[in-house]
Amino acid sequence: MEIRLVKKEDLNDLKEIWKLSFGDPDRFIDLYFQTRAWMTETAVLLSGCKAVSMLTMIPVGLIEESGRKCGASMLYAIATHPGFQKRGFAERLISFSHEYLRSKQVTVTLLVPASEGLFRFYGKQGYQNGFFVREAVLGREDIEKLPEKDSPPCRITAAEPAEYNRIRRKLLNGQAYVDYRDDEVLFQKRLARMSDADLFAIEAGGLEGCAYAERTSQEEVIVKELLIPDRCLAAALLELSGLLPGDRYIVRTAPGFGEILGGEVRPFGMLRFNGTGGSPADTAFYLGIAYD
Repeated sequence: MEIRLVKKEDLNDLKEIWKLSFGDPDRFIDLYFQTRAWMTETAVLLSGCKAVSMLTMIPVGLIEESGRKCGASMLYAIATHPGFQKRGFAERLISFSHEYLRSKQVTVTLLVPASEGLFRFYGKQGYQNGFFVREAVLGREDIEKLPEKDSPPCRITAAEPAEYNRIRRKLLNGQAYVDYRDDEVLFQKRLARMSDADLFAIEAGGLEGCAYAERTSQEEVIVKELLIPDRCLAAALLELSGLLPGDRYIVRTAPGFGEILGGEVRPFGMLRFNGTGGSPADTAFYLGIAYD
């Protein structure tokens, strides 16, 4: 067995692992590998000459409440070919990523488990709940009933990554959160547009907000991030539901936003500190946009 960073010739193996493990459509898999620096961000475990297990390491920043920024990496697409599972390959790759990233002075890793069972699995790898989200599930009629008292008129337009990041950083200033490069947000924009949704900038009475949405079906829209002052939230969500018609809306926002939505604040991502010195691991961060 060998563990190393990927080479160009591993691409077909990676696509096969991804397809068999996650079931994503080919256009999503192709988008990921066509638009990202995957050769500098992906590690593989080989059996013979074939890559049979993989993970990617996406550079992000952790912003503490004080504004101090810590370099970090989001582990994503951790997967093993079905014919090679239950041999501990994922655990070995995760351990490799910790050592590799530490050699690059990146001492914090984070990830978003896809199920409750995976929270337990990653807990055994030293990860702890470090990221929380408010999530509500609303029908169109629920949105129409949200209180709009004193809410100003709302305008929503498609946003480019740099504009989205500017608004996002402004709204999250003073909170602990995960910051993304414009390139990461650009990938999310392209992904959203594949489902006939987008990144959005929101303006309401001189206040700014932002939203990132994907359509999962004709009936369902998932708003993976909605950030706007609460007095404008109902109007913004009503306007957004008009742009993206559906019967069911899954709406996520930071725990400090969106109390009128109800729902619940729940663990969303996990964090591990892999170095020495000061650790942000005792802080609850907001993750927001995630590759989930």
